[in-house]
Amino acid sequence: MQFSVVFAVAALASTVAALRPVYSQCGGLYYTGETQCVNTAQCTYVNAYYSQCYPKP
Repeated sequence: MQFSVVFAVAALASTVAALRPVYSQCGGLYYTGETQCVNTAQCTYVNAYYSQCYPKP
């Protein structure tokens, strides 16, 4: 039981930590990282090679 709780918490922490912060890259051609921004930002297309997390209005 204790192992499953620790594993679940670790899995949740890695999911939350993977979200891209505001003003970071979140997409583009050849980009292989995380594409989801924190909930206060949205991934916005800049050009074919770059998308960025901009604050939501």
